Amino acid sequence: MHKLVEQLTSAYAVSGDERRLHDILRSALDGIADEIHDTPLGNLIAIRKGRSSEHSILFAAHLDEVGAWVTRINDKGFLGIHCRSIDERVWPGLQVVVHGTEPLPGIIGLKPVHVMSHDEMNKPVGPEDLWIDVGFPREQVVTMVPIGSTVTFTAGISKLMNERFAGKTQDDRLCGVALVEALELLKDMTLPYDVVMAFTVQEEITGNGAWTSGYFAHPDVGIAVDVTHADTEGVPEHKTIPLGGGPGVAVGPVANDHVLELIRRRAKAVEIPTSEEPCMSYSGTDADALQLVGSGIATGVLSIPLRYMHSPVETADQVDVDRTARLIAEVAKGFDVAFIGELYGTDTH
Repeated sequence: MHKLVEQLTSAYAVSGDERRLHDILRSALDGIADEIHDTPLGNLIAIRKGRSSEHSILFAAHLDEVGAWVTRINDKGFLGIHCRSIDERVWPGLQVVVHGTEPLPGIIGLKPVHVMSHDEMNKPVGPEDLWIDVGFPREQVVTMVPIGSTVTFTAGISKLMNERFAGKTQDDRLCGVALVEALELLKDMTLPYDVVMAFTVQEEITGNGAWTSGYFAHPDVGIAVDVTHADTEGVPEHKTIPLGGGPGVAVGPVANDHVLELIRRRAKAVEIPTSEEPCMSYSGTDADALQLVGSGIATGVLSIPLRYMHSPVETADQVDVDRTARLIAEVAKGFDVAFIGELYGTDTH
C-alpha cells in the first residue's frame, strides 16, 4: 500500500478543515511539482509546467471527508450532531473523534435493546437518536467542545487480502494519492502544456473548491477524479463497476465528447482496463462545478471503485489507485497540440 494512502486517510479533515492536509501533500509534491499554490479558500494547487502555458489541463480530487458537526449539548453532557451524506444507521456503536479545543475520543451508543419498547425496536435510527458520549459532565464539555466542532470516524486501515484495504476517508483521499502518483510518473517527461493538480475543498457540501480552482487555473479541460460505487452485495450490477477492474469513466452530459475520446484512446493505448459509467445528470463530483467556470470548461470524470462509501469501512483495491494514476498521466501526455485542435476546431485560442 502506498505510504501516502495511510498518511492522508489517517488525517482528519471534514469540509472546512482541509488545510490540515497541506503539509502532508506539500512533502509528497516536493520535487515533482514546479509550483504549489495555497488558495484563500483552502485549495492546494500543484502545477507541472509544460513547454507552453498557452493551454492547460486540470485534474481535481477533493480533500474533505464526510463527518458531522456538534449542534447542541444536553444537560448530561452528551453531544447532539448534524451529519451530512452519512446514513444514520452507520453511526450507532462507533468510536469517533470530536475536534473541539483538543481531539476527544467519543462513542455513539443507542438505548440497549433490553430497555426498548416494541415500537422503538422497529423504528429506524434518526438524527435525533445520535448522541456522542465523551465521558465528561456538561460543565466540562461546554468548555472543551464549542458548538460547530467537527466529528469524524476514528482513523485506521484494515488490510484485507489481494491488495485490498478498508477504512475511513478513501473518498476522496485515494484520488489525491492518484494525482501525486501521476506527477511522479510525469516528473522526467517534457509535457506539451501545463498540467494542474487541484486538491480541492468542500466537495462534500458545496463544490466551491473546484469552482474556485477552475477560476484560479482557467484550464481548457477539467477532469474530476473521485470514487464510485464498486460491486457490492445487494446492489444491482448496473449501478456499480468491478472492484479491481480499473477506473470508471463517466459518459453523459458531464463528459465532453473530445475529453471522453481522449481518455478512451489513452487507456486503450497502454491497456488500462476501464468501465464506462452512464451519468445522465449531475455527476456528484467536482466536474459539476468545473463545468460552470467562465464560459464553461470541457470536463470529464475518472472514478476509483469503492465499496461501502461514506462509512468507516470504505473498501478499495490498490491496483485501481495505481491504474487511475497511470491513466491520469497518459491523459496529461495526450493533451497536446493535436488534441487542442480537436477540442476547438480551427480556433485554438
